Amino acid sequence: MTITRRLRRFWKRFNESRYATPLKVWSQRLLILGIVGLITYQLFEIGWREVLRSLPTEPLFYLLFFISFFTLSVAEIFIYRQVWALPRWKLFKAFLTKRVYNDEVMGYSGEVYLFAWAQRHLPYGPREIAKHVRDNNILSAVASNSVAVALISLLIFTDVISFGDVAGRVEVVHVLGAVLIVIIVGVLFAQFREYIFSLPLRTALVVFSIYLTRFIVHHALLVAQWAVVLPDVPLSTWMIFVTAIVIVKRIPFIPSRELVFVWAGIELSRTLDMATASVAGMLLVASVLMKLTNLVFFLILSYTEKQPLVPTSEETATEDIAAAPSPTSERPQS
Repeated sequence: MTITRRLRRFWKRFNESRYATPLKVWSQRLLILGIVGLITYQLFEIGWREVLRSLPTEPLFYLLFFISFFTLSVAEIFIYRQVWALPRWKLFKAFLTKRVYNDEVMGYSGEVYLFAWAQRHLPYGPREIAKHVRDNNILSAVASNSVAVALISLLIFTDVISFGDVAGRVEVVHVLGAVLIVIIVGVLFAQFREYIFSLPLRTALVVFSIYLTRFIVHHALLVAQWAVVLPDVPLSTWMIFVTAIVIVKRIPFIPSRELVFVWAGIELSRTLDMATASVAGMLLVASVLMKLTNLVFFLILSYTEKQPLVPTSEETATEDIAAAPSPTSERPQS
């Protein structure tokens, strides 16, 4: 038996054991506690009174927050209706719940919820639903990573970030190796595309363009929100913050990534000689608002849903089957 199979076997047995769930829960709690501890230490260094005096008071800051909060869920309605012919309001509620899981539980736990939810509301089998969720995640990752690379390239090109600081001692062999890896991955993807990606090319391009538009709009709103609090900070500095939040968001399986960004943002403000107290107050308020908004919507959706938000394996599809398209449909009619 190979090492890979042994590891898979061990992981399967661990997941099925009675110790798995408590250990995962406590690991998440300890990680969140560690992040909170780091932020608390940072705030003590800055001074709590200074931070409290620097909390945002501009109404536009809060208005922009709530607009940006809904951008992903609204975009996902148009994205998933390329393959799922369900009412927009029903999809919107599912995507809000998915967001809560991803923000507050663990990265990609929202996709697990969405997969289980779709099994109750769609006529497709588990394999087909998994392909839809997987393909959308791939396109979302490609869109966000592309923008991250573009931002870093722009910051280097405009001398906001020194190329030496980013690249360090990069030799030609490293560059050639990276290019070779990209070419090999591209060739393999093209050769085995039907096995790892199932969306038709036209649909994939539409989904990618929606993800890219949403990504740009959302982060433009974030920059506008920050600029309301600190209007004298140059745009190039906010671009560095956007790059940081994109990187943090792409780290998988981390609970409460907003708290990670609060810690990273405070450290960045010190490095960039910004008003650290104002940055800390702004990011803390945004993080608290995020958690309160997630909690409120989760409670509302839990109350209004006829079925529990976390489905059991015994639940089956009982509604919307007749209205849904056949599995061969590429795109529903509006």
